[in-house]
Amino acid sequence: MNSINSNYSNMRLVGLASGLDTDSIIQQLMYAERMPMTKLEQQRTETQWKQEAYRDFTNALRGFKEKFFDITKQSSYLLSENSFKTFSAISSSNEYITARGTATAQAGNYSVKVEQLATADRAVSEKGVSKNITGDVTNFDLEGESMVLILDGVTREIRMSDYTRLDGEGNIDYEKSMEALIGDGETDNGLQRLVNDAFGEGKIMVSDNAGQLQLSTGNGATQLTTVYGSEGTEGLKSLGISQGDSNRISTDSTLLGLANKLEGEFNFNEEGNVSFEINGEEFTFSQNDTMSNVMETINDNAKANVNMRYDEITDTFSITAKQTGAGDNVRLNETSGSFFSAIGIDSENPISAENQGTDAIAVIDGVRVARSSNTFTVNGVEFTLRKAHTASNPDDTITLEQDIDGVYDLIESFVEEYNNIVDKFTTTLSEKYDRSYKPLSDDEKADMTEDQIEKWEQRAKSGILRNDSLLEDIQRNMRMALMDTVEGVGMSLSSIGISSKSYMDRGKLYIDETKLKDAIRQRPDEVKNMFIQRSESTPVYDRDLTPAQRNDRYKEQGLLFRLSDILDDNISTLRNDDGKKGILLERAGMVGDLSEFNSALSKEINDYDTRIGEMLTKLVQKESNYYNQFTRLETYINQMNSQMSWLTSQLGGM
Repeated sequence: MNSINSNYSNMRLVGLASGLDTDSIIQQLMYAERMPMTKLEQQRTETQWKQEAYRDFTNALRGFKEKFFDITKQSSYLLSENSFKTFSAISSSNEYITARGTATAQAGNYSVKVEQLATADRAVSEKGVSKNITGDVTNFDLEGESMVLILDGVTREIRMSDYTRLDGEGNIDYEKSMEALIGDGETDNGLQRLVNDAFGEGKIMVSDNAGQLQLSTGNGATQLTTVYGSEGTEGLKSLGISQGDSNRISTDSTLLGLANKLEGEFNFNEEGNVSFEINGEEFTFSQNDTMSNVMETINDNAKANVNMRYDEITDTFSITAKQTGAGDNVRLNETSGSFFSAIGIDSENPISAENQGTDAIAVIDGVRVARSSNTFTVNGVEFTLRKAHTASNPDDTITLEQDIDGVYDLIESFVEEYNNIVDKFTTTLSEKYDRSYKPLSDDEKADMTEDQIEKWEQRAKSGILRNDSLLEDIQRNMRMALMDTVEGVGMSLSSIGISSKSYMDRGKLYIDETKLKDAIRQRPDEVKNMFIQRSESTPVYDRDLTPAQRNDRYKEQGLLFRLSDILDDNISTLRNDDGKKGILLERAGMVGDLSEFNSALSKEINDYDTRIGEMLTKLVQKESNYYNQFTRLETYINQMNSQMSWLTSQLGGM
């Protein structure tokens, strides 16, 4: 056994005079002294193991609950009518329409013809919003100079000539020089021909706009940008064109930066802001906000309910209602500044005739139906319109059939997972507990291999929750919840082919496939009610219900709601009126939750830690006392040896 003081650095030289193995003697003395603390450490370890075992059950029950009782898990969610009365829908042409049957649908055939799809109101800029590239020419002698242009990602350097033309008096003739600079695009060396040669004919147009040189795009080309090169590109400066000029705005620019880039006049109020309303929701932006931030803020606003975007190809802004269908779904109001007019949208009349929203129209079984959305439900059938039929297209046929296999597979999946939970309870509650296998101390582990330690601890942990009353209550309650009849429902699990084979199975369920599928086919509503009928007297579960309310709810509600209530009682992370969480969490806590540190077992472990710490302090002091006593013994023996030596020397002299 190691010394209690093994962590201390002080050295002891003992046994030199007496010849005693002092360390060994003290270790044997301390072994007896340590026994109470060793027992406490074992109790702490057993408590920690028990806590871990409880938490393992909590995690298993949480996984079961999340799979079948969490509405976000639509593929396996069981507390919905659609889970027990589903349909497969087959369309004669998915190109025009698809369908899905809900719980209230009826099997059969439906004839559908799509006349038009629902569209949304859309406010669009009346024309391109960006200014073209323009410049005031200051020098027509551009011989040896060049300009660099980027057209939709393609970069070209264009060498220019001397375009100076003189009048009869030897002065520069501005008009003729401008004509020479632009050229006819075919026979001369003007800019029009040069850009045609560089990029292809018709993509860039060079023109005289009220005395200014103008560059614009066409013939499918979109964005044109100017670049200053490293050498010989002074020609752009002579043309009065700035570095980075473009015929398309950048939405990363601030509103103030866009003011000189937009064709429309962009004004701000005295505070440097613009304010406007969209569908009654007011927005205010600073001139230092970027256009991309403006659009993102608008698009994220649920009340405005629109999408705003900039189209680089058409050079237009659009504001589109998220709500489809006819109606006034895009309402704009300029309150301060000129935001809408700057982007080419008339706030008073934002929607042109061709951009007005329309309703979806379909003829279903001879009846004309109009809806604001392309997805709508009629008589329990959810239709999704995808494309309008032409006059020559025949009507589509939707065939709705009850999905027996889908309901069966969901129930089968539930039974399988439930049986896994039952097996876990049964194994844990019946495990044998071997009292001869206690948690190992550090000294015992030091003499064992890792494999030996692992096998020992497996035996020591076995049966840690044997016959545990809390787990037995949960298992019994879950079993009874499925076995007890539901008030007002004339069937039970056994009557539809789900039953236990033996009491020894402790509630495991087995399915008669034929019998269950027959029940789903012939009595779908009763099967659904047995599983998910809602209590009329107490439709909403609350852990603070009175015993009478709990009793009424239990009798009236379906089997799965009963199970859900039981799980909430035990693993809920929410506190009830008494400040308590689920029973299992109050007992052992859950990792990642506040109960991890303040559950009953966590407090018990902390108490053990405190007691062990106090006892360790006493043991350190006890061991130190033993060493002090042996040190004094060595001192006395040394003194006696010295006296004996003196006497011997005196006698020898005589």
